[in-house]
Amino acid sequence: MTTRIALFSDIHANLPAMEAVGAHIAAARYDAVYCLGDLGGYAAQPNETQEYIAAMGCPVILGNYDEGVGFGKDDCGCSYIKPFDIRMSEASFQWTLAHTTDANKAHLQEFPREIRLDVGGVRVLLCHGSPRSTVEYLFENRSDGFLRQFAPGGKDDASADIICFGHTHVPFHRTVDGVHFVNTGSVGRPKDGDARAGYTVLTITGSDTTVEVVRVPYPIELACERLIAAGLPAYFADYLSTGGTVTPPEEG
Repeated sequence: MTTRIALFSDIHANLPAMEAVGAHIAAARYDAVYCLGDLGGYAAQPNETQEYIAAMGCPVILGNYDEGVGFGKDDCGCSYIKPFDIRMSEASFQWTLAHTTDANKAHLQEFPREIRLDVGGVRVLLCHGSPRSTVEYLFENRSDGFLRQFAPGGKDDASADIICFGHTHVPFHRTVDGVHFVNTGSVGRPKDGDARAGYTVLTITGSDTTVEVVRVPYPIELACERLIAAGLPAYFADYLSTGGTVTPPEEG
């Protein structure tokens, strides 16, 4: 038996991107669909995006941005280091906090931190950052030794054969000690130089697992126009247009 699961994450209030991915997912007719969090931030439509995903009817995991906005925290938990990135992160968070409705904030509080699946005996863990933290980044260049912490015998053994997550906005798939580590990439704010919206398809056939990264074109100009009209920094539009490769002003 083959099971195909669509996984998407890090939409970040980019409704045009989410609509394109949602239509693509609907047409493909997967066996299951899951959202791995971070619905708001950086673009202009946090409420519309959250409501679109709710209408899809798919389970949603709590992302760091969802937690920050939903629970009224001081920041998004993004862990930026450079001063310009910190300023942009603060501008985004405060705007999103002010423009997300109380009803939607309450809804964000209901999201679980993880979802566990059993697919024909294959254990699948869905989370946002890492199995131990919503805010931890499992970057594509993490060493095998680092990822081994979550494999059998590791100090933070996740008790899973497949671990799926987002948060970094860069998709990848690696296998360490028999455990598949799958980063789903980003729907609304890619950072890998490909400006198209992205999601991931997990195909499980018996004990075999394959991973496909799907990229979907969408009207980027529309998303950029909307965020600028909303008063968000124009840098966010440049970021979307370049797939995250724009050089920050202070580094130029």
